[in-house]
Amino acid sequence: MLELLGPEDTFKVTTWYRALYVDTDRLGVVNNGHYFRFFEQARGEYLRELGLPYSEVEARGIFTPLTEAWAHYYASFHYDDLIRIEAWVSQVKKASFRFDYRLHLEDSLETRVAGHTIHATVDKDLKVTKIPTWLFDLLKTAPKNPTKAS
Repeated sequence: MLELLGPEDTFKVTTWYRALYVDTDRLGVVNNGHYFRFFEQARGEYLRELGLPYSEVEARGIFTPLTEAWAHYYASFHYDDLIRIEAWVSQVKKASFRFDYRLHLEDSLETRVAGHTIHATVDKDLKVTKIPTWLFDLLKTAPKNPTKAS
């Protein structure tokens, strides 16, 4: 197992989301289940920034189903808040990898939500498969400032 890396140690993507009314409960607080959609948005942007959108990963015959999702809620977000979502790969194993996330209000340093997701790598028949070299290398050695990998 590789050691877990924090966002200071590896390539990190930052994306933004404006909380919509539909994201909230009747008190105007973002529903806890919606954070996993925010995590998904950040994962997609991470791969896109590296020049390999998830659609291309699937086109190459690799699928990455979620095997674990976790979140810790330190403070709430509310309707119309601008949420800054940070994502990075913190662990790469033989047939799985882990994304970590931190969510902040706009430019605040305070983490309001932290979480992670773990993804297996499978082929089109849903058989667990070793991460292909092209994906392993991209996830494990993502540069601090990528220049759109090919």
